[in-house]
Amino acid sequence: MSGKIALCLFGLMFSALGVAFANAQDWPQRAVRIIVPTAPGGSIDLSARLVANQLQQKWGQPVIVENRAGAAMRIGADAVAKARPDGYTLLFAHDGAMAMNVAVFKTLSYDPVKDFEPLAMIASLPLVLMVNEKVPANSVRELIALAKKSPGSLNHASGGTATLLALELFKANTGTEVQSVPFMGGSTTVTAVMSGSVEMLIADLSTAGPALQSSQVKLLAVSTLERQPVLPDVPTLNESGLPGYDVRTWIGAFAPAGTPTPIVKKLEAGVTEAMRVPEVREKLEKSGLIVLDKGGDVMGARVAADIQKWVTLVRERNIQFDQN
Repeated sequence: MSGKIALCLFGLMFSALGVAFANAQDWPQRAVRIIVPTAPGGSIDLSARLVANQLQQKWGQPVIVENRAGAAMRIGADAVAKARPDGYTLLFAHDGAMAMNVAVFKTLSYDPVKDFEPLAMIASLPLVLMVNEKVPANSVRELIALAKKSPGSLNHASGGTATLLALELFKANTGTEVQSVPFMGGSTTVTAVMSGSVEMLIADLSTAGPALQSSQVKLLAVSTLERQPVLPDVPTLNESGLPGYDVRTWIGAFAPAGTPTPIVKKLEAGVTEAMRVPEVREKLEKSGLIVLDKGGDVMGARVAADIQKWVTLVRERNIQFDQN
């Protein structure tokens, strides 16, 4: 009897595997939704829409981008973490949601490692430090001096965890006090610094693009150790009085944990292939992004490493956040 039971169990197992494989072969049979946890107009949104267009052509099914901004990208990330793991709900997010939030918030409704299947690392990009044109500082050193002269008088537009943590690192490295003013999404922070409602902003290069084309802001530095080819005349924070300052963001694609492996592989292949389309690469590179098109293994390793990096940084520097 025990042998018959074992055979039945094996039969059921292989039958289930066969059904899963068949379902994966037929997938997708309806619209796929990509959730972007920021407002429209930023680098994540741009990446998601370009990839969605390619996937729609490849699969012959609608691929819809849905923006769910707010709460430092936690709303959108949490929605995908709790979605049915069937490949029809995806997340496009950057390290703010998937690596930095762990270091910033005391409690988090999702686990970036346990609740997601990493699909691809799409791109990376530097951050830039800019100030409103009326701020009496034309360099990072002058900005630091201004902040030290009047502690707390400068306001920074924080559109999420990435900009907030970049600011906190700036403050820790310079010994300054700058007030963080929360905004919903990157594009709104750019509008704020252009209008002068806040004095300064550290944002990724793609999101900051509209401001850099205007005379309403002054670009003071980039956040990477090395100067960027697209901004060869702009100094780094590292060479402007903040030795070792090196912050760059990345954008990745994720599915809910438990998504069947064959579907994960289809998603991974679809996203990475989309990133290799010349038209897609050209548009992303023009916005300042460095296209990576790496697979899920690379993305997963980067998430784990960056979580450790930011958690360690916050603990060692005793950075305090006014976050729930």
